[in-house]
Amino acid sequence: MRLMMNAKALFLAGGLVLISSDVTFAGALKAPPGLFKDLHDEILDDAIILNGKQLFIDNHIIGQLDGVNKRLNQPTKHARNPLLIKDKAWEDSGPGYGTVLYDADEGIFKMWYGFWIADARPSEQVLCYATSKDGLHWIKPIVNEDEGTNAVDTPDIKGFQSAGIMKDPVERDPARRYKMLFSAAPDGTPRSWLTSAAFSHDGIHWRASDPVALIPFSDTQICPYWDPRRGRYVAIIRYGPPNSRLVDRIESEDFLHWSPKVRVINRTRLDQPLSTVFYQMAPMPYEGVTVGLIAAYHSETLAEPPEGKPWVDRKNLHLAFSRNGVTWSRVGRHGAIPQRELSQDKDWKQIALGAAFVPYGRKSVDWDWGTVSPYFTPDPIVVGDRIFFYYIAQNGRNWWTHAGDPPKLDPDAVAPTKGVGLATLRLDGFVSVEGQGTLTTRTLLFIGDQIEVNADASGGSIRVEAVDPNGDVIEGFARQDCAPITTDSVRHVLQWNDNPDCHLLQARPIKLRFHLNKAKLYSFTPRIRHTHFVPSYD
Repeated sequence: MRLMMNAKALFLAGGLVLISSDVTFAGALKAPPGLFKDLHDEILDDAIILNGKQLFIDNHIIGQLDGVNKRLNQPTKHARNPLLIKDKAWEDSGPGYGTVLYDADEGIFKMWYGFWIADARPSEQVLCYATSKDGLHWIKPIVNEDEGTNAVDTPDIKGFQSAGIMKDPVERDPARRYKMLFSAAPDGTPRSWLTSAAFSHDGIHWRASDPVALIPFSDTQICPYWDPRRGRYVAIIRYGPPNSRLVDRIESEDFLHWSPKVRVINRTRLDQPLSTVFYQMAPMPYEGVTVGLIAAYHSETLAEPPEGKPWVDRKNLHLAFSRNGVTWSRVGRHGAIPQRELSQDKDWKQIALGAAFVPYGRKSVDWDWGTVSPYFTPDPIVVGDRIFFYYIAQNGRNWWTHAGDPPKLDPDAVAPTKGVGLATLRLDGFVSVEGQGTLTTRTLLFIGDQIEVNADASGGSIRVEAVDPNGDVIEGFARQDCAPITTDSVRHVLQWNDNPDCHLLQARPIKLRFHLNKAKLYSFTPRIRHTHFVPSYD
């Protein structure tokens, strides 16, 4: 028995790549071209190895844009908003900071939301619990039988507040399955403020870590999650002490020993025109990257807002982006802004006005016209090809109590109506490439046999061609060989010459050139969807 291989080789800029192989077995069996290939560092050269979905929030995989532009897309606010409001006798001022997750083990949505205790010194919250079957209709189950409320059993520490909760996907100890970071003032005075951890088997009954003091104080919600790329717990937290409205990051191997704070988002020229600072940032791992929803607070004042500056004393949500979970970029109307550009002379006021991801509503019309802040979702919640973003909002400015700016939706209201809202975004829909022209990727390499495209071409078309690193079209994968995309779908399958199998492109450096004609491109994904079987020989 013997195996004979005659390979045709093609020299590319990135090195030697075997593009087709004739493999002959006893009995004259013959393998299809391209089934067997070589791959090593010389062939790879400087090509980007793709792994999973490719988004266009930053320019990591974009080589050139001609005639097309990137655009930040805003989620759609749900018509039933607010989905949850204060409607129980024990619910005081709020709801406030909160966490929402979908528990796949139990098949339900879970929400933890805080209420500030009136006149508490130091400031303190009660943490309440709600559940939902669809993420829209929420119930408040009685989990505290003694008091007949939905308040969970939190650590008995003065000043408990700002909890962020996760369900740990890697924890083996059932008693630590749910994890929380929170802040507190154990001796009841400002000098004892700290941030700590707690653990629970059910998300209802919590015990604090021992010792309690773990992390320097953060006076806003702390958001912990598991980062599988680093094999560590990560938390987004506020800078300090002394406390200031900037975004910091910490990480841990065991949820008890945490690294010193590292500031990852600072104020830049983008924030100067509207005097923007950051109340909090809620991170969310998504398709190999991480996005962050920043509560961007503009122009703090206790006075009446000046005419012509509607953003004063209001919050909306800005987007941040990270490929490694460590370094972060701000996102504007044309996608992620490289750090070097943030010091350049530009019309930063217009850029800042266009950076709203989830905007506040229309003043005196919408329930969320005053302030919008994110709810923490430690994992993306995707329902029917829509990403769910929960947020807290009110129909009154941030310091409405001082400025004499009462809500006008209800003339008899003493305080603004606060509630939890929902905004949904198309799958991968953060930043699109759109218009009439081309997007050419950087040199890349993928393993697989199919390319899936998320795009809306219902008003035009998209065709794709594959070229080598020198820009020469690869035979069989020209623009004219590609079946045009002319509809709206999150899962278009590219076909060249009526064939969805593109394994001839795999394991070789290529560039993809997307030809857009009045279309919107959101992402593309290399996949493995075929069986490449060759019969054995005698």
